[in-house]
Amino acid sequence: MSIRVLDPLVAQQVAAGEVVERPASVVKELLENALDAWASRIEIELGGGGTSRILVREDGSGMSQEDATLSVLRHATSKIGSIEDLESVSTLGFRGEALPSIASVSSFSLSTATGEGVGTKVTVEGGAAPQVHATSHPKGTTVVVDRLFYNVPARRAFLKGARSERAAITEVVTHLAVSHPQVAFKLSEEGARAGRELLSLSKAKDLRERLARLYGVGKARTFRRVNHEHGPFRLTGYAALPSLTYTSRSACQTVSVNGRWATAESFNRGLDDAYRGTVAAGRYPPVALQIAVDPRAVDVNIHPTKQLVRFSDERAAKQAIADAVKLAIEWREQRTSAGPVHKENPAERALRTASDGTSFAPPSAAARPLRAEGEMLRSRKGGEREEGRLFEQPLRGYPGGHPGRSDLEKAAELPEYRRRIDEASQPLAGAPEPTSREISQAEVVPERGSLPALQELTVVGQVGLGYILVEEPGAVWVVDQHVAHERAILDGLSDPESPPTIQHLLVPEVVELAPEQAALALGALDELAVYGFEAEPFGPNSVRITSVISTLAKGDVAGAFTQALSAIAGTEAGMTREERILATIACHSAVKLGDRLSRSEMEKLVKDWLESRLPATCPHGRSICYRIPIKEMARKLDRH
Repeated sequence: MSIRVLDPLVAQQVAAGEVVERPASVVKELLENALDAWASRIEIELGGGGTSRILVREDGSGMSQEDATLSVLRHATSKIGSIEDLESVSTLGFRGEALPSIASVSSFSLSTATGEGVGTKVTVEGGAAPQVHATSHPKGTTVVVDRLFYNVPARRAFLKGARSERAAITEVVTHLAVSHPQVAFKLSEEGARAGRELLSLSKAKDLRERLARLYGVGKARTFRRVNHEHGPFRLTGYAALPSLTYTSRSACQTVSVNGRWATAESFNRGLDDAYRGTVAAGRYPPVALQIAVDPRAVDVNIHPTKQLVRFSDERAAKQAIADAVKLAIEWREQRTSAGPVHKENPAERALRTASDGTSFAPPSAAARPLRAEGEMLRSRKGGEREEGRLFEQPLRGYPGGHPGRSDLEKAAELPEYRRRIDEASQPLAGAPEPTSREISQAEVVPERGSLPALQELTVVGQVGLGYILVEEPGAVWVVDQHVAHERAILDGLSDPESPPTIQHLLVPEVVELAPEQAALALGALDELAVYGFEAEPFGPNSVRITSVISTLAKGDVAGAFTQALSAIAGTEAGMTREERILATIACHSAVKLGDRLSRSEMEKLVKDWLESRLPATCPHGRSICYRIPIKEMARKLDRH
């Protein structure tokens, strides 16, 4: 077969396939054009989930007749003019391919006006020559795309149903709305579902308000503020605690680079590293990150859709995201200057009580010293003792605490809490000061989402020898004693500033292994010794363990050893080998369901758990507690 030059119309439709994959691709390109035109409000109307009709109306700067005519020609753009411009793109669109590609596979019309004189309407039928007419139109632009892929039946046959295409468009609009909270978005469906609003977002004063509108106020309270600098990258935004997760990464994690919603493998790896060991495999916490970087350090021209980006230093980008999110979701002690303890007044108490009943600690100037380990703290009122309180006064921050260290040591030393990131990744020194409301609700004492506050907690007792009941004003919490203790122990094992101690076993533990396990153990004894397992061969298929980490001394030594071997053989999804071994040790060291605990043991367990960095979930991503409001109890008992 001889080589020949394709007909221009055929070539145009082939090229359109690179840019227009489905209706969501059309919506993305049109919305990015609207954002480049400084639109403050964008409306999207769909017909048949976008398969039969897409209308995008915006109030941006509009175009003159000359620009509108050129806009539907290939490689016509106002965004760049030279190779140098391509190396530092600052707009969302720049290739000059979106509108002509869309127009070549649809019935296309564009109406626009600059606010001065008459408007212009340009129509293109399936890639034919554009027809230009004068029209009446307010300032801004309206684009209508009818019968997408009507002239390319093979492409139209691969479109999914209206519901799937509608969901994909909603996802695109949501990501762009998160990346541009200052713009109002409205997405609606016409035709059989006339008047149905799929998404309606008014202008937000900041990203936090936009997230509250999308996720609801209750879920938005689990978001932690991100403000971090790592090398050339400055990261701002919000990351949710591990207690809030979804099954789809693409539906809830938004990362924008210089205002461009984008995807990259380094984003996914960085977020996975930040949440490693806190969420179950296949679960993803919502994230809204905005990355500012020199445009010359990022390549946005590696794909026709401009969705994928690539950094000159991919490893640094991944590390920046991992450090920024980890720093936001892990609890750290807030350093304070010495001063009088702040006494909370009724107004402050009302401010710190959330709508869902979760309490905030007031911004006290200094923390009260803690009593000796295991001692019940009491306050006097009217000459009578009120037993069971974990703290006499509300605390500022959450002082560092590790299993095996006394509270007096913690109060005396006040070590910096969990320095887990490299010195090169310190928080941004020149970050703008948050508002007083942000300080009271997020920065002074981190609110823990759906977790009990540390102040005014009373341990009620144990239910079923496996669950601890904890009371706070207005609610009762049910705490799984095993996973709460597991999280507290793992927090101590993972702390580089307080390495665990090794304890010699009074009676060595002999562990029988399968032949393949014995062979693996023989070659892994040195590695296992790093995690406290001092063992030696004892017969053909056995090992004798003489020392372990102190937290495991009274636990299931044999079970921890065999599971550590399994971790060495293969890493579990979402966890590194080291993290899996430490999680195994914590699991086999923790109290079990069926263990009876004294009141002082329950109080210490709850306190150690709530002082850990990531108390929302166990190392495998399971929930640790849930809340039962007193009002709900009253409703169940017909006390309205």
